[in-house]
Amino acid sequence: MALLGAMVFIVSLGYGAGLPLIRLYLLRYLGAVPASTVAWHVGMLGGVYLFALFLFAPLWGRLSDRRGRVGVLLIGFATFLVGSTATALAPSLGFVYAARLLAGAGAAAIMPTAQAYIADSSTTVDRSRRFVLLGSSSFIGFLAGPAFGTWLAGPVMGSVVGEMGGMLTWPALAVAAAGVPLLLLTRLCLGRDHDIVATQAVEGDEAANAPRRHFVHASMLLAALASFAVGTFEVGFNLFGSQTLGLTTATMAAMFITCSLAMLAAQSMLLLSSVRRRIDQRWVAAAFAGSALALTFISLVPGAGSLGLMIAVVATGAGMVGPVLSYELLERKAAAAGALLGRQAAAGNLGQALGSMGAGSLFTLTPMAPFWAAAAILLLGAVLSLVWWGPTRNREIAARKPTDARGGANGGRASNLPAR
Repeated sequence: MALLGAMVFIVSLGYGAGLPLIRLYLLRYLGAVPASTVAWHVGMLGGVYLFALFLFAPLWGRLSDRRGRVGVLLIGFATFLVGSTATALAPSLGFVYAARLLAGAGAAAIMPTAQAYIADSSTTVDRSRRFVLLGSSSFIGFLAGPAFGTWLAGPVMGSVVGEMGGMLTWPALAVAAAGVPLLLLTRLCLGRDHDIVATQAVEGDEAANAPRRHFVHASMLLAALASFAVGTFEVGFNLFGSQTLGLTTATMAAMFITCSLAMLAAQSMLLLSSVRRRIDQRWVAAAFAGSALALTFISLVPGAGSLGLMIAVVATGAGMVGPVLSYELLERKAAAAGALLGRQAAAGNLGQALGSMGAGSLFTLTPMAPFWAAAAILLLGAVLSLVWWGPTRNREIAARKPTDARGGANGGRASNLPAR
């Protein structure tokens, strides 16, 4: 768990460190261009990384089911480190995009394969708890990233934030250097892979199980909607805070930290069994709806204070939806976890990539447009949680009861979320 958590932390640290610096970083390549051009590239550069996650996550997941988790983690993490180094040393804007695509392709292997490794070696109760711990490692990395990228790489070295020059690339290089020891320790810490069920057989079984298939599709759609809203919000927040409100880079970093702290606190609540037992479609719908209301609020009261409040609320809702969808997918059927988690990661990454790419264009129309779009998507997610995800979940639970009674659904292990 320590190694897997460290890998996830490094990947998130690399992503978080670049968020407050992305405008300054791009200006090194763009020069004197209109603000709308910068906004477009801010959205597109984030979108390219996330699109790579979407494209490669299912491929890594299926490969880990067939060839083993450890090898996929090694190759994926090494690819991420090479992509991060190439991003820091890129000689041109085109090379930057290619490097981010490479880094995203490698990062796509880490979270779903780490979750699948945990699913292979955990009981049902331990699995949900360890998923939350893994998610918390991700948000701690995202939390540390902005501070590392702005306050440490600049002032500690004697430079003023915003006037760092070549130091803008130092965070990416430091992330790559920190990841090398983890790469060398992977075989030692993870050992041999556990036995893996053949993906083809599981996929055929799912195709014949209509309740299961419908529940998986509903979960994928919710993951995509939640991530689309997060991607739109992240880019919109970055542009709105810096260009509309004129917030400093340090203040933006502090707000990103607030976002990560809220996500971490929300995920920590899922460690409590009393909370996990109460999770149902109403709970998921409330998380979507609460985030939508926060985004609506800033359009009525735009300002730094409302922006900070919105960040906390949106991050709380988004921070709890993802882990819930992950362990609900494996709650009643954990076979071929790599392929399943890879598909869910792909759905979420596609949503976030589209949201990130669209936010830059929406911002050029009006600064509030990204927030309105994210709020509308979150409200749609709330409705679908009640009318589709919840009913399909209940039907899947009902369909699994006869098999569970014979002891064949979960390998004889008890479920940590009772049927409702």
